[in-house]
Amino acid sequence: MTKPYDVFDAAAADYDSVGVDFVGPMGSALVEAAGIRAGERVLDVGCGRGAVLFPAAAAVGPSGSVTGIDMAPAMVELTRAAAAGLPQVTVAVGDGQAPDFPAGSFDVVALGLVLFFLPDPEAALRAYRRLLRPGGRLAFSCFAAFDPGYREAMRVIGEHTDEPPQQPKLPAMFDSEDTLRSAVGAAGFDGVTIGDLTVRSEFRDLEHFLAWVDSHAGRAVLRRVPAERRPALLAALAPVLPDPPAMSTGVRLVGAVRPAG
Repeated sequence: MTKPYDVFDAAAADYDSVGVDFVGPMGSALVEAAGIRAGERVLDVGCGRGAVLFPAAAAVGPSGSVTGIDMAPAMVELTRAAAAGLPQVTVAVGDGQAPDFPAGSFDVVALGLVLFFLPDPEAALRAYRRLLRPGGRLAFSCFAAFDPGYREAMRVIGEHTDEPPQQPKLPAMFDSEDTLRSAVGAAGFDGVTIGDLTVRSEFRDLEHFLAWVDSHAGRAVLRRVPAERRPALLAALAPVLPDPPAMSTGVRLVGAVRPAG
């Protein structure tokens, strides 16, 4: 049975590694927005290839700690190897929906583009509250606006598959800043803040764009395009994206605090 994280396990070797600015800038911006400081204990949920984990490790320094968990074993193996020279970093397979750590274990719980993938984001927020010390901080990122060209390109890719996929809909809590504030507050957090970030991604050509799509969740769609349809797909994408291809992605950076009481 296919699991939600299987696509990331399959894409692990190429994830964020095809020469395109995307999750890296988002991860660094989230760490900065969270105000992670030297000596703090950080949990990075859904650590992937370390977009949040490595800037967080630099921020906490040798006196702090960063624990990265991910459900994709290949992601964990590669990120653990990359972090081998950082004694303050631990990387392990772990469930982002309900991480298995004692209450009050962390000063910061961070998630970069992960929360909306979980089966029950609201329940996950309550679980993270338990893991934080009183006064500890939650920080997560989520998409705000996709480039229209990207949306159209993914539609075109889907049309060239044997069975066009259903476009997934994010849970309602991600609909707007108001719904995000409400969901985070209902999970028991105070002081909710939401910042905006726009990341510009540029590609050499259409083949580079498809290599990038293949390196993340889009792989699940692209890999369903038969090889004989690849030329037709490239021809159909040409009028959809600029030459050379480029796109802008809007992201929300959400922060909150576990009340001290």
